[in-house]
Amino acid sequence: MLMPCKKFRLDAAVAALAAITVGCAATPHTPPTALENLTRVENLPGKAACFWKSNFQGDWTVLNDSTLIVHAPLPKDIYVIKLFEPVFSLRFKEGLGLDDREHTGQICNAGDDYLLVPGWQPPRVPIVAVHALTTDEQAQLLQAAGKPIPKPPTANQPAPPKN
Repeated sequence: MLMPCKKFRLDAAVAALAAITVGCAATPHTPPTALENLTRVENLPGKAACFWKSNFQGDWTVLNDSTLIVHAPLPKDIYVIKLFEPVFSLRFKEGLGLDDREHTGQICNAGDDYLLVPGWQPPRVPIVAVHALTTDEQAQLLQAAGKPIPKPPTANQPAPPKN
């Protein structure tokens, strides 16, 4: 026979466990956002690609903590990069670099390449995917991220100068 104090503790423990179980079951699972769906490695738009590391002139847009769009070298040369892990301060970085471990000079899809993030630990974040994008695919990603979509040059606007 249980002592009244122990029975009370046992009943309280069972009640607490039941409340936690019901609370977990009742917690709604939030569906992924359009951006989360689009930036999964298996759903990335575009085609697997490479670009020359030397063509990256520091032109990038952060979509989320593990995905960014880079232009290398011109605005029309668009690539989406997916990182192995999130970099929570990525949107606040003023400088980023690229490193190709194989020393080919290219940053490639499924390569041994890294995004260099100053002030982050570790400073080299593995790149798991690089896809070349069309302007429409870039617009789709930017819209899902709530970022401004660049307007293509019109006949009245001069094209940007080539470097």
